[in-house]
Amino acid sequence: MKFLLILPGFIWYCFLPGIVCGQNSTTYKPVFSYPPDFAQEYLDELQHLSLQPLQPDSLRWKVLWDLGYYTHTRNLNRALAFTDQGLEESTKAKNKVWEGRFQLVKGAILLRMDEPDQAEIYLKSAQNKVNPNDLWLLYTNLGYVYERRGDLGKAFDWAKKTLDLGIATGDLKAQAMAYSDISYLFWKQEKYESGLIYGLKSLELFRKRGIDDLDFDFTHYVLGNNYLALSQTDKAESHFLESIAMGEKFGFYNNLSDAYISLVTLYIHKNDFLAAKKAGNNALYYAELLDNDFMQMRALLGLGEVTYAMGNFRDAESYLINSIEVAGEDFGDHFFLSKVYENLSNTYEKLGNSDKALSAYKTYHTLNQTIFNKETEQKTATLKSALELAQKENTIKQQSIDLAQQKKKATYWYVGSILLFVFILVLFRGYRIIKKKNHLLEIQNKEKSFLVRETHHRIKNNLQVVSSLLSLQSTRIKDPQMLQIMLESQNRVQSMGLVHQKLYQGKNLACIEMKDYFSKLGEEIVYSFGAGNKVKLTCDMKPMELDIVKAIPIGLIVNELITNSLKYAFPKAASGQITIQLEKINHTLKLHYRDDGVGFREKNPDSPAGFGAQLIQLLSSQLNGEIKKINHNHTGTYFLLTFQTAPQTVYA
Repeated sequence: MKFLLILPGFIWYCFLPGIVCGQNSTTYKPVFSYPPDFAQEYLDELQHLSLQPLQPDSLRWKVLWDLGYYTHTRNLNRALAFTDQGLEESTKAKNKVWEGRFQLVKGAILLRMDEPDQAEIYLKSAQNKVNPNDLWLLYTNLGYVYERRGDLGKAFDWAKKTLDLGIATGDLKAQAMAYSDISYLFWKQEKYESGLIYGLKSLELFRKRGIDDLDFDFTHYVLGNNYLALSQTDKAESHFLESIAMGEKFGFYNNLSDAYISLVTLYIHKNDFLAAKKAGNNALYYAELLDNDFMQMRALLGLGEVTYAMGNFRDAESYLINSIEVAGEDFGDHFFLSKVYENLSNTYEKLGNSDKALSAYKTYHTLNQTIFNKETEQKTATLKSALELAQKENTIKQQSIDLAQQKKKATYWYVGSILLFVFILVLFRGYRIIKKKNHLLEIQNKEKSFLVRETHHRIKNNLQVVSSLLSLQSTRIKDPQMLQIMLESQNRVQSMGLVHQKLYQGKNLACIEMKDYFSKLGEEIVYSFGAGNKVKLTCDMKPMELDIVKAIPIGLIVNELITNSLKYAFPKAASGQITIQLEKINHTLKLHYRDDGVGFREKNPDSPAGFGAQLIQLLSSQLNGEIKKINHNHTGTYFLLTFQTAPQTVYA
């Protein structure tokens, strides 16, 4: 029953980080931050923690609060003991806020123990002590007091106050609980369609919050009752089973008993009497675990109904009389008590005891009149009209808010569109300017590229002219030594000319691919010496690009080395092979030059070096390099030239 579901409103007080306290480091883990397995072990841990001195006191009171919260769903007397302990300590400490909170909790527990008058005293005492954000919970509990007394009109009033406060503060939990209470009160008034409407509103808000607490569980039970009264048994059973699943998950014995009591009625409608009897026994089991007379009275009523439906009228009489005895003389909830006497009257009639049947019916009629009377009907109708009016006002208010938001969005869209248009114009203009500049740069680059190519072409042509002049001059020379000097000079000029030829013919105007360059250079030198049929030149290297600053000196060095090999390595028309390899390791270039000729003879140190050797040394120094003759087991000559290069060397 909804007025029994008191304590979950304080859940938010416990949303704090877990704290480790005490000498044995027992860990306090607040409500709903603990894993969703609130077993007895958790309650034992909290009880052990409550025996330790905790600072500040508010932490200790949070622990006592958790103990009351979880224990009240399983044993009311233990829950009351923990709450009284917290109330005594907070009163002694003169902490009015916590005193009011514990008074609110105690009032809630007393309601479960069928003490509505005492509960009202504690709740009204707490009214001027609790924080403003606790008022909705206090209003809710005061509504439960009047519901328990059978004054459904005043119960509706307090539910409306809770709803108004929840809407004003934007508290989803307060709104959800108010709608759940209103749904339950409409169900008691047999206004099931209205009850269903507000029950669905409550369920929607609980799902939006996303916390499976006690009241969310109970709302499934309330919805199930309204669906059942409207003969939608499948939907009703679905909500009852959801309530049971949540109750078993968290140990909510009160909700489990409620749901099983309603399943009794549902299975009777389905003529499944064995399932109904089992549900009734389950309801009584959890009510006895909870030590709650109100729940036991209702469970016994359910067992009386199912045994009556099975035709066991003597058993039905026993259950119903037992239900009245458990309720006691001062039982305030006339709604359920009237149902007991109604069923008892029908049972006596079946047993042939007309006097007892009439007496039980009169009691039923008297109790029923306290629930369904003109005053209650008027209050219910007034509240329903107020709720509908409030709903319409909220709808109008929401529509106004939506309209204002739409206007704001339209304004934003309009301003944003203008800004976007301006931005696109600026972007387009910038694009046009950049495109124009890029076009000019492209034209300039083409022009510069053309000029550079043309320059290299002219240099190549000029060097070709020099080479041709040397060739013409050579025809007039009779001295073989001078003729050799002219031929070598001609080859050197051709070596430099070949570099410029490669530059203006290639795609890259700054660099030369050296493998192809060595091959072409070697072919021309070998051809100039007329050794094409006997000497083979091989470039054993990967494609590599070098800038012109390095390419020309290295080309001249290779030119001198090939010339020397052709002059001295292969005498008397001997055949052979020349191998050139250029590699780069980090920032070092290594030029390997080999031939398989007769070998290189070192000159007398006192003899002056030839022009070719001097040129090689000079060019090597220019490139910050050195030349070494490598001794090896094979015939021929092996030179290794090493150059230190800058990091900007480009490779294909």
